[in-house]
Amino acid sequence: MVSENQQNEQSSLRSRWESDLSLEVVILIVFGVFMLLFGLLLFKIHTGDLPYAPDSTYGLFLVIVSLQVITMGKTPFGDLRRSWAVIVLGIFTAIVGMTACFIPGPLSEPVRILVGVLLFAGGFALFLQLVIPEGRARTWMKVPGVLRHLTLACALVYLFSIVLGAVTLLPGITTDPQTAVLLILYGICFFYLSWCIQAANRRYPPERPDMPEVPE
Repeated sequence: MVSENQQNEQSSLRSRWESDLSLEVVILIVFGVFMLLFGLLLFKIHTGDLPYAPDSTYGLFLVIVSLQVITMGKTPFGDLRRSWAVIVLGIFTAIVGMTACFIPGPLSEPVRILVGVLLFAGGFALFLQLVIPEGRARTWMKVPGVLRHLTLACALVYLFSIVLGAVTLLPGITTDPQTAVLLILYGICFFYLSWCIQAANRRYPPERPDMPEVPE
């Protein structure tokens, strides 16, 4: 009896220290931190108080994207089966990103365009996938609670992706302070989305087929 109580206490302590955050949520939090930090630092970069290497910023973004592709098969354009082709694509993206980080200059224009396309076209594609299929936004909005928050969070992230993709492709359309504000809001939206997905996974565990669909 004593040993069982001790085991229960140890299990309780272990569960208290262990995190139940999924890998998807963790990567979204990393994206949120990246965007929020970039937005905050951009104010100082604009005034010349901090040095700035755009290649490294774009390269780091590509590395984070590649981790999402490699580990989960999630691309900026939607979910794919985690095949070898997808993994190789993710590795190639990581190599491009790391090269841009290590050697600023030669890949400046290609990585800027690549990041801009991923944000703009990816955000547009994901937004269409959210609103057009019957099993997503249309269904989630009928269910009160976290699924409505999830719909809003997804829409905000995708729309900000489109806007910032346009800013990346056409740098002159906004000032640095305006871009910084957009990045900060984008980061907050990532935090909001990560909370929604975590709450939805707790409310509707994936192993329960009778529950509404939760985005992967």
